[in-house]
Amino acid sequence: MIKIKRILFILLFAMLLYSRFVNLSWGLPYPMHPDERNMANAIQQLQCPIQNSEFRIQNCFNPHFFAYGQFPLYIGYGIVMILKLFDGDLGTAIGFEEAAFSLRIMSAAASILNVLILMKVAELLISKQISNIKYKISIFLVFILSPFFIQFSHFGTTESLLMFLYSVIIYLSIKYSQNKLDPLIFYLQTSIFVGIAFATKVSSVVFLIVPLALILNQIRSSFLQRSLAIWYLLALTLIFGILFSPHNFISFLEFLGSMGYESDVATGAYRAFYTRQFEFAEPIIFQLTKIFPYTLGWPVYIFFLLGFVFLPNRIEFNLLRLAVLSGFLPNAFFYAKWTRFISPIFPLMLVVAIAYLNVILDLLQDLFLKFRFRNPFDKLRILSLPKDKFGMTKIIISFAFCLLSFIFILPGLAYLSIYKNPDVRFTASDWIYKNIPSGSYILSETANVIDPPISTPTFKNPDKHYEYISFNFYDLDENPKFQSELPQHLKKADYIFIPSRRIFANHYCSDSLSFRGSETTEKSSPDFIRTYDNAPLDFSLIARNDAEKKRCVYLRKKYPLLNEYYDNLFSGELGFEKIAEFNSYPKIQFFGKTIIEIPDEEAEETWTVFDHPVFRIYKRI
Repeated sequence: MIKIKRILFILLFAMLLYSRFVNLSWGLPYPMHPDERNMANAIQQLQCPIQNSEFRIQNCFNPHFFAYGQFPLYIGYGIVMILKLFDGDLGTAIGFEEAAFSLRIMSAAASILNVLILMKVAELLISKQISNIKYKISIFLVFILSPFFIQFSHFGTTESLLMFLYSVIIYLSIKYSQNKLDPLIFYLQTSIFVGIAFATKVSSVVFLIVPLALILNQIRSSFLQRSLAIWYLLALTLIFGILFSPHNFISFLEFLGSMGYESDVATGAYRAFYTRQFEFAEPIIFQLTKIFPYTLGWPVYIFFLLGFVFLPNRIEFNLLRLAVLSGFLPNAFFYAKWTRFISPIFPLMLVVAIAYLNVILDLLQDLFLKFRFRNPFDKLRILSLPKDKFGMTKIIISFAFCLLSFIFILPGLAYLSIYKNPDVRFTASDWIYKNIPSGSYILSETANVIDPPISTPTFKNPDKHYEYISFNFYDLDENPKFQSELPQHLKKADYIFIPSRRIFANHYCSDSLSFRGSETTEKSSPDFIRTYDNAPLDFSLIARNDAEKKRCVYLRKKYPLLNEYYDNLFSGELGFEKIAEFNSYPKIQFFGKTIIEIPDEEAEETWTVFDHPVFRIYKRI
C-alpha cells in the first residue's frame, strides 16, 4: 500500500512538472510578453565593470530598470550562468532567448514550490480530510491544474514568484495563529519573505498587512510588546529588502523616477494607450467579471465566493479572508486593473474554495447519517461513532468529492492546450505564407508585441515578401497625418490584419449598442469619415447603472473615425471580408474532437493577448 501511494505521488509530481515546463520555450525567440522582454533586456545589461582599476558600486549589476526589483533579475542571471556553464559558453554575452528562458524557469520553479506550500496550508486548515489519500490526491490535482498557475509559470515575469512568496507568508501566519511557531521565528521568517517580495515588486509591501494584524490582535501582549514586535518586523523587512534589491537604494533617483511613472500609469494620472481597456471599468465589478472567472475557472470561482462568505468564523479562515482582501482592495480601485496586480491572491482563493468544498461534504455526510437512522436512540448512538464506520456514506461522499474536484480541474486541463499546440502567431504565419501571394499590400495594426508573418519552424527562411504597413490606429482620431494616410492605405490594401483585440475591443463599440443623441450621422466622403458635432457628451438618456452603454457613447464620441472604420470593416462596406481566424482558446479534445472550449477573448486583455490572441485576416472582395 505504501508503494502504491509513493507511485501515485510520483505520478502527481511528474504531472506538476509537466504542467509547468511543457513547451516552456513557447514563442521564442520572439518577445511575446512585454514585461518578460523588459526583464530579459535588463538581465542582458547586468555586469560589474571595473574602470581604471576602481570599483564603482553604482554600476555594479545595475539593471537600469526599476519597474521591478533586482531579486528576480539576479535569480534569472544566476540561472543563465548555470545554463552557460553546462553549455560551455560561460564567457559569452547573454542572449535575449537565454535571459527570457531563465526567467521562465524561475517562474515554473516558484509555481511548483507554491503548490507544495498550498498543500501545507491545506493540512493546517483541513487536517482531517487531507489525511485521506483520495482527498489528498484530489486536492493536489486541483492545485496542479489551475489556469493561473499554468499561465504564469510560462511567463518570465514576477507573478509566479510573488504568488509563492505571499502563500508562504500566509502559511507562516496561519501556523503562528495556531501556536505552532515561536514568535521570534515567525517575525524573522516573515520578514525574510516580505523583504524578498519587496525586492521583487515594491507594491508587495501590502503582504505585511496579515502579519501586522496578527501582532495587533495579540490581546495578551502589552502595547509596548506589540509595538516592539511591529518595529522588529518592519526593520528586518527593510534590511532584507535592501539586501535583495540594493539598487533601489544605491540608485535611488533612477528608482524614484521609474516608480513615479509606474504609479502614474496605475492610477490613471498618465493615460497610456495600452490602458484604454479600463475606460469606464468599474472597480471590483471588473475583476469579478473579467479576471476571476478566467484565472480560477468558474467552478473554483463559485466555491471561492461561497467559502468567503460561509466558511466558519475561525481565525485561520479569517486570516485567509483578510489576506484576499488586503491583496485585492488596494489594487481594485486603481485605474489600471491588470490581472497581474491581484495575482498573489489567486492561490489563496483556491485554498478557500477547497476548504469550503470540504465543509459542504461534511454537511452532506451529516445529512446522510440523519436520514439513514430514523430512530432517535440509534441516531444518537451511531452518530457518536467515528464517521468512517459507515461504508456507503463514506463511498458517496468520496465520490462527490472526486467528482467536484474533477470539475474544478477542467479549466486547467483546457488551459494546457495553449502550450501543447503551436503559438497562434506561428500558425497564422504559416497560413499567410501558404495562401497570400508575395508582394501583397497588407494593412495591419501597430503596438502588438510582434507583427506576423514571422519566421516559423515550417518557414524558417520564407521566400515571400510583403508590403507591410503597421498602422497607428490608436492615434487616428487625434492625428491629421494618420487621417490623411489611412484612406490611401485602404485603396492599396489587398489584406487587412487584426493581430489581436487590443485596438478594436478597447476603442470600438458597435453602433447598435450606443445612443446617438448628441451626434450627427452625416458621412463626409467614401473614405469612411463621419462628422460629429462639438457638443459635450450627454449621458442623461442612459440609466445610471448601465455602464456598458455609457462606455459605448464615450467610445463613439471619443474615437469617431476609428469606430467608423471598424463599422465598415466588420459590415463589409469597406470592401473586405474575413477569410481566416486563428485562435488558441483553452480546450479539451478527445480523438481530435473538441469536448470543451473556453472562449476567453473578453477576459482582461493581458490574460489572452500575450500567449493566445485571436488573429483575424480580411481580404479585399
